Amino acid sequence: MKKGILVLALSLVMIFSVFASGSSESSSGQSLTVLNWGNVAEETLAQASIDEFMAENPDVTVEQTCVPVVEWTDYITRWSTMITSGNAPDVVCIAFECSQMAQANDLVMPLNDIIESDPELSALVQEYTPAILSGISDGDTIYGLPTGTQTMVMYYNKEMFDAAGLEYPTDDWTWDDFYEAAKALTKDGVYGFGLSNSYFQLVPWWISNGTNLVADDNITPTVNDPKMIEAVTFLNKLVDEGITPDPISSDVYTMFSQKKVAMVGAGRWCLPAWIEAGMNNDNFDSVQWPQNNGKGTVYGGSAWCISSSTDNLDLATELLKKFVSREAITALAADGQQVPALKSLALDPEIMGTTPDNIDGLWEAVSTATVCPAPVYYGDLNVAFMNALEQIFTNQMSVEDALNQTQAQMEALAASV
Repeated sequence: MKKGILVLALSLVMIFSVFASGSSESSSGQSLTVLNWGNVAEETLAQASIDEFMAENPDVTVEQTCVPVVEWTDYITRWSTMITSGNAPDVVCIAFECSQMAQANDLVMPLNDIIESDPELSALVQEYTPAILSGISDGDTIYGLPTGTQTMVMYYNKEMFDAAGLEYPTDDWTWDDFYEAAKALTKDGVYGFGLSNSYFQLVPWWISNGTNLVADDNITPTVNDPKMIEAVTFLNKLVDEGITPDPISSDVYTMFSQKKVAMVGAGRWCLPAWIEAGMNNDNFDSVQWPQNNGKGTVYGGSAWCISSSTDNLDLATELLKKFVSREAITALAADGQQVPALKSLALDPEIMGTTPDNIDGLWEAVSTATVCPAPVYYGDLNVAFMNALEQIFTNQMSVEDALNQTQAQMEALAASV
């Protein structure tokens, strides 16, 4: 995604949000517009909540627009298009990666007063772990209510560990422990680890080394921080030594189910496909991320927000409550992709299943996780950093040169925030 597209999209939002209204009158009453993202199953689940709302409010019509997301700048562009056409959404579902962009452009409203005046929402907020809620907040100001989350743990093939005479990893294992196991497991056409060259999937390596791509202010880039250089150097060693297949082109998740890689980092989203492929509790399990200069991992997720431009705040609030009800969160989790945002649901085997044995480790990971770094210039950071890694992994640039170059690019963007 080119930089200019993000600038144009955000400019359109700021210009037209002043003039556009979030809802309109229909011939039979009022209408609301919903902007959602995801696959067909997620669109269908949201529609079920909408249908329930309309059944209780027969004079209100609700129109849902649901779009797939490749880059979050695409979503902002779609959002701005709806605003310019006079069809600005009243209720919006965003991912945490989109949160800073939405807040910075006043696209979503603070929910604190609404929550405090509503007993149902107040009770719901008490069930969120602070880590999840912080991903959609600015300090104490809450801008959305999460429904599901994703995180990263390390999955490992128990049969391969047994065959190599290795003990299974434990939650206190280190990078050194991980490296020695991965190296020992790399043999006979099998890789010890499958490195996914994807922005979200890589973040646990930064967090477990006590660093990240941006500072705590979520503005200042820290791409060439010494600990970032150390972490990327560590990953590059896995590539150079053939411990992982080519991270640029390999489908490491399919390779894991085919027993071609012994370990892979992932969240819940991969479990349905692995189970369908015949994997079970006898041959794989999960463990917390290995640590070097800190314990932790990453989380992302989705949350429902109320548009700043809505003219129907009361109705938008009631619709929001449908989207974040326990029933809606449970239905979303039943799709097998996300971890429920509520602890009681995330630890319920009826919802999460019982494969692998350490399925509860996903919630444990969420409770110690850090939100995926997504500053206002997230789209550019994502593209530039992933390009830098590709140049590193293909030996076109050194780790230091590639990260220094990306740091300079991000500093120029951050200066304009």
